[in-house]
Amino acid sequence: MKRTFLALLLLIVLVCAKQGYEVFLRQAPMQKHLSGSLSDVSEEVIAIPLKTANGERIEKARNIRQEGKNLFLISRATLYRFNRKGEFICQITDPAQIRVAGYVLNPAQRQLIVLGNTDDIYYYSYEGKLLDKKKLKSDLPDRKMFSASMYQNHIWSIEEKITQKEDTAPRTSCLERVVVKYDTSFHPVETRKLVHADLGRTRYAPPCFAPQLSVAEDTGEVYAYEPSMQPEQLVRDTLYLRSKRKKERLAHSSDDSIYLYPLRFGKRMWVSTYTNKADANDNYTFCYDTLNNRYWQVQGGLKDNFYQTGEVQSMEAIDLFADTYCFCKSGEDIKKAFPKLADEGNTVLFIVKLKS
Repeated sequence: MKRTFLALLLLIVLVCAKQGYEVFLRQAPMQKHLSGSLSDVSEEVIAIPLKTANGERIEKARNIRQEGKNLFLISRATLYRFNRKGEFICQITDPAQIRVAGYVLNPAQRQLIVLGNTDDIYYYSYEGKLLDKKKLKSDLPDRKMFSASMYQNHIWSIEEKITQKEDTAPRTSCLERVVVKYDTSFHPVETRKLVHADLGRTRYAPPCFAPQLSVAEDTGEVYAYEPSMQPEQLVRDTLYLRSKRKKERLAHSSDDSIYLYPLRFGKRMWVSTYTNKADANDNYTFCYDTLNNRYWQVQGGLKDNFYQTGEVQSMEAIDLFADTYCFCKSGEDIKKAFPKLADEGNTVLFIVKLKS
């Protein structure tokens, strides 16, 4: 009888210890880092020195996209194609004809769908041949298109439109942000409202930037990202979202809404970055490691300890799943690692693969 009692007591102690340990893990505070390096959050960083394009130096590059062995980017409102070694292949657009605001890749057709100055849409081959041109003014009355992305053979755009409130006297107008799903010919398929995701708050900062679309890889749900203008809230928001995610799938958009988050949700790393060219003191990089429950909140940016080019003040997501980012450096920043390119003034593109 005594042995049975001791065995039962031991079992109870073990069960209680296990439950207590699990509670501790669930409630364990996040590890905080106010400084950090790229190696803390990334598996590898690949440097791609960009060659001169048609005699023009690529001094600044944005909207970098990868497809197969190709790299596409915008520089001086012109769309270029390079290979993955940084060698120039061709110039897609003519700046005298179109100043590129944005573009999406259609790999199935080997096409680039390019947004023009206002409501012009151009279709180019990968070789730079103009295939078609559309005017969308009649299709997009009183609308402004912020961004566009290609996902599951459809074009998803974030737009701002003017709507009329019929229930007010006199009738008033208001601005509304929506996400519109198009086919590849830019015929609308569906429209959803863009709304702030539930972060457990009663007030939200007004939108300040052009949101970008992303996709939660584990659910396939489309959501929008906009950098937070309240970086002091990012840790709290992350804890809230982490707790909420344990109870329900992330980005559970309703049939008529797409949610807007202050974070991009990668497979392992959740990221938010902001760059203010007018005031570097506002710059920040926030990375949360979901595996090890720790975060980096760095003013300015993470240090590049792969190529020793200083702080990375601006990281841009390349893929919709937020697992690959990039940044560009030129001039004095690359003088040690790439002295020849520093003298020539060309840009080095760095591809950052986050830990997964």
